[in-house]
Amino acid sequence: MLKKLADYLDMFSWSQADLARAADVSPHCVRRALRGEPIARRNAAKIAAALTARLNGQGGNGHIGVQSIQGLQVADLHHKKKKKSPTGDAQGGAG
Repeated sequence: MLKKLADYLDMFSWSQADLARAADVSPHCVRRALRGEPIARRNAAKIAAALTARLNGQGGNGHIGVQSIQGLQVADLHHKKKKKSPTGDAQGGAG
């Protein structure tokens, strides 16, 4: 059964700040994830890994994957490619 991110916080008695520290992501990222707003794939993976570590640290045995967190939205981010100017210098997007 899928659980929402808020359900995991309740289950582990974690605050948003606790999850942010454990996952090494910003508190803003955790707030966005809880609101169902897209977050970077690497941050979603860090959150899932932190939840898995907490689960297993409490005597559980399992894996919490990004796809198993109901409502967790992963942003489809694409880095901008640098364009070459007519003089050959690189310019443009700072991906």
